[in-house]
Amino acid sequence: MSALETSHPDVGTGAWAGVAAIFIAVFMQMVDATIVTVALPDIVRDLGASSAESSLMLTGYTVALACTLLPSARAGMRCGRGGFFLAALAVFVGASVLCGLAPTPLTLIAARVIQGAAAGAVSAQPIAIISARFGETNRRTLAFALYGATAGTAAMLGPLIGGVLLAANPLEMTWRSIFLVNVIPGAVALALAGRYLRGSVSVERRPLDLIGALLATSALFLLVYGLSIGREHRWSPPIVAMLACAGALLAVFVIHEHRLAQRGGAPLLDPGLLAARRFLAWMLACLLVYGVFGAYLFSMSVALQFGLGYSALLTGVATLPFSAGAVLGALAAPRLARRLGNHLVGIGCALFGVLLLGWLLALEPSPATLSWPVLMVPLILGGLGVGAAAARLQIALVEAAPPQSIDAASGLVPTAQQVGNSLGVALIGVIFFQAVAVGAPPAVSHERAQLQQQLTTVTPLASGIAGEFGRCATLQLQSPTPERTPQGCSHDERAGASDLAERISSVVQTAARELLGTVFVSAFRTVLMVLLALVTVTSFALLVRRAPVVGRKRARAERARHSLESPNAHRL
Repeated sequence: MSALETSHPDVGTGAWAGVAAIFIAVFMQMVDATIVTVALPDIVRDLGASSAESSLMLTGYTVALACTLLPSARAGMRCGRGGFFLAALAVFVGASVLCGLAPTPLTLIAARVIQGAAAGAVSAQPIAIISARFGETNRRTLAFALYGATAGTAAMLGPLIGGVLLAANPLEMTWRSIFLVNVIPGAVALALAGRYLRGSVSVERRPLDLIGALLATSALFLLVYGLSIGREHRWSPPIVAMLACAGALLAVFVIHEHRLAQRGGAPLLDPGLLAARRFLAWMLACLLVYGVFGAYLFSMSVALQFGLGYSALLTGVATLPFSAGAVLGALAAPRLARRLGNHLVGIGCALFGVLLLGWLLALEPSPATLSWPVLMVPLILGGLGVGAAAARLQIALVEAAPPQSIDAASGLVPTAQQVGNSLGVALIGVIFFQAVAVGAPPAVSHERAQLQQQLTTVTPLASGIAGEFGRCATLQLQSPTPERTPQGCSHDERAGASDLAERISSVVQTAARELLGTVFVSAFRTVLMVLLALVTVTSFALLVRRAPVVGRKRARAERARHSLESPNAHRL
């Protein structure tokens, strides 16, 4: 890699072509974080994977991604952002091919870990590259808006894209198509990156902080992995110890970085970021926003699929109005921000609160129903809010970071997003499944009585069947994984071939669907109320917070300059 790479901004078509490579890469790595969930049953059947192995196919990717973010930010600074991005993207595409060709579960897990590590290396570069490529504020703001829209919608579209590929089954590749589909967009992104990004950002030849990299990687591994598997292990003492060790290692990491900086070394994380109060405040907002958003996506997906019986494909289709709103919100963010500034983040959060309220109004737990006419407008408004907030949040973080620390922020910001998402899913998961366990006994009792009454005219064994139904339902709903049928409780394992058996099976399955709908939808409503409270507090704090004097003067100057360049540009 040449040490003569330039950091001069390029605002021509080449700059946008290079950033297009970033958007494609970010879209692929965000989709791959969620697309596997749809194909897991097919993968398990084809490769004979165990439940532990199928779990690692999901967590291996996200854990590897989180662990490589901070070290990759420093490595990109040292080797050159454009060239490092190109190399990481090539590894990601190659790992996608390995995933698609994997003959065994362990091979697929190893390929997923490599894919996740490469995704982390890719994700650590965009903020620094965009900041360097676009010196003019409006173009940079638009680039960050498009970046936020891409990242924000890709994860939601993963299940939809996966479902479409599995249904179409191109070239009879079955589940392998969800990985091999990355080859064509990956090749396009590699061509654009090789032509327009390589040699685009300056190189800083500073030694790599190996001790800091080891501490950060170990802490993030323990934190993200512990949060990922905690629920299935009932938050046992080993899981708690894992999370405590993660906290201790993060504290040691911060101390080490400060001491290394005081000795004149090159820390992995610039302590100037930790000393910037505005940046830390926006980092906290980033953790909250991505934590709440991740918790919402998780609980919504579980409620729709296991409560209302939606397929993963239909769940993906249900997110389309939200995704469309998010794209529109992100595209509108640059114009809106000229009037609203960073308050746009608070307004976006408030619109997301409207969506949460819409869910509460549209859902009925008994019987479990969802009114789409009631929910449609809140879905679009919530998408608009999230898209605008995510786009402006990127700008607020970049503006709050000291100029000399932008490179370090390029790795820290996506790390905060990933950690916030993991924390949100884990904490809301505890609330969601605790609500399922608490709501199970009365719901099971009611449904068991209804089932026995319905079966009385069908079979003399009604009481025994209803009792076994209640036992299995309670066992399932009060387990760490209530979305899975306990071993020995699947009705398919017991069903016979007679007409009577089919009638009994139909009644029992209807009762099971109604029970799951009531319990899961009620739990989702509990989560919605918790999230609504958090969003209300967050949006209020962001809206009443005044921008610093320097920031206000800069915003006024920018509006004045823009009005001179384009008299009508300030009109919304």
